[in-house]
Amino acid sequence: MGYPETLEVLARLHVDARFRQAWLQDAHAAMAPYALTPREREGLAGADANVVERAGRMLDGHRLSRVHEHLPWADPAVRPGLLPVLKDFLQDALPELLNREEAIAFCRYLEAAPRGTLPAYMADLARCERLRIALAWGLEPMSGPSHFESFQYPVTELLAALAQPGWPEVPVRPTRVEFLKVPLLPAVLVRA
Repeated sequence: MGYPETLEVLARLHVDARFRQAWLQDAHAAMAPYALTPREREGLAGADANVVERAGRMLDGHRLSRVHEHLPWADPAVRPGLLPVLKDFLQDALPELLNREEAIAFCRYLEAAPRGTLPAYMADLARCERLRIALAWGLEPMSGPSHFESFQYPVTELLAALAQPGWPEVPVRPTRVEFLKVPLLPAVLVRA
């Protein structure tokens, strides 16, 4: 009972889209699992719903910009079917601390299962991008200056084609990709 629970509810209202939606529908039911005093419960339930919703939208927008920073192709304005997947990601995954970790989390989300109407190559594309970011920052081990990975699709051609709007048509073509670490920089060169 008390301050820690109150802080947890406030934090979840800010970062947890599902909790925020539940709170907007029925604040008392959403807070039922918390050991709050009646005064704390009433105070939290009395928060302005518009402010809570606005703060949530601001965080969601910030998270999307963090993903887009590392995955410039992840722009729902030019990628049909991506917006609902991004919205689901925001609800299913809690925010990460760093921008690169947010992008890696989105890649893992895309790798885990087919999403909406996205192309079949999405898991390969996401794995390639996750490895590019993680290897660049030393978050995945490299046995030498290069790391090799096999993909079902020609991911390097896909990445180049994603400079244009829409989703490119790409046939299955097994491709081996080399990730070459750039010394002293958080970067890798990706080449087939």
